[in-house]
Amino acid sequence: MPTRPNGAERIRLVIVGGRNVEVTRRWTVPPLVLHSRPCRHSWSNIVAALPRLTVLLCDSDNAAAGRLYQELASSPLVERVVAVESLADAVRETGEGQFDVIIVDPLSTDLAQAGRFVLSQTGEGTAAVLYVDLARVEEQAVTFYHGDRNRLRETFTLDKRTPPGMLAAEADVVLTNCQAFRLLATGRSRADRLIGEVRDRATSTGDNELGRLVEDVDQVRILEHVRPDPGLVRPKIASNSVFLSYRFKEEDGYVRGLSGLLEDHGFTVITGRAADGYVGMAVLNRIRECEFFVSLMTRARQFVEPGEKFATSAWLIEEKGAALAFSKYMVLLVEEGVDDIGGLHGDWQRHQFTAPTFTTAARAAVQQLRNRSGRSE
Repeated sequence: MPTRPNGAERIRLVIVGGRNVEVTRRWTVPPLVLHSRPCRHSWSNIVAALPRLTVLLCDSDNAAAGRLYQELASSPLVERVVAVESLADAVRETGEGQFDVIIVDPLSTDLAQAGRFVLSQTGEGTAAVLYVDLARVEEQAVTFYHGDRNRLRETFTLDKRTPPGMLAAEADVVLTNCQAFRLLATGRSRADRLIGEVRDRATSTGDNELGRLVEDVDQVRILEHVRPDPGLVRPKIASNSVFLSYRFKEEDGYVRGLSGLLEDHGFTVITGRAADGYVGMAVLNRIRECEFFVSLMTRARQFVEPGEKFATSAWLIEEKGAALAFSKYMVLLVEEGVDDIGGLHGDWQRHQFTAPTFTTAARAAVQQLRNRSGRSE
């Protein structure tokens, strides 16, 4: 949990995981210097150009709230964080000032009141985030999304089951989405006000030409409500970058050798390290932004039926599915005996190996990537 910041109100001690932990009833942090620590974003130039966010975190789960608070307080996307434990405190805070983002766990408090509070705050330019255990939400979906709370489906979500090593990256993805939401919402509001002012000016002055121009601009704004084809909106792809998907038990063996071989041939290797099998938005964005996808599919468990057949880790199949959805050029390194790795790939994309033949298979895979990138010797 964070230490007591300047200006914090009363303190109490709670027991978290068998330890005495100091928790503030209300935390605030002063404005952070953008580069006070190494930026954890590959898109830091975009982050620097955006206005930073003021965030209200409402969660009575002290352990989970403390972890998220630390990430929010150290994020270059955030200007200020206020954390409270009850809805009453949250209502008081919102009454005293405007927040750009409100993060709430409705399951840690009264669901009905929390739902009304969130929906009442999602007005002009305020982004709402549900910081919840998504598995619990699905179990209680009928109740959770009942009536007006069905609108909570439109809010952003951050899963409390996110591994600690990935919480910073996942939180930053959500905050970036909140930034985009705010920019769009406030931009529309400002445009509406400006068009209204100019229309009034045209009416009061009898300027028909200005009036026609205002109407033309207003009609063009219908494009704001048109959803573009996702295929037309493409992220910037890092040239010669490879997302390497693997079981983390292989890090000190196959992975180290394969990563070194890729880097020796001019490729930048990106992984889902620290995700611990969690395929969240941060990992999906890493796959999306890479030019190539390589999956190292090794044995995880043996099938029950007779024969030397094994399954690989489920998250490798999920990451492979994401790469297919993003139309990535894919190369698979599959350990002998691994079966049922999914479809939609050709034999030419698959290199089978055993321990003695791994180096040969890895070299063939890297050469295949070099050929594809136009850098073959």
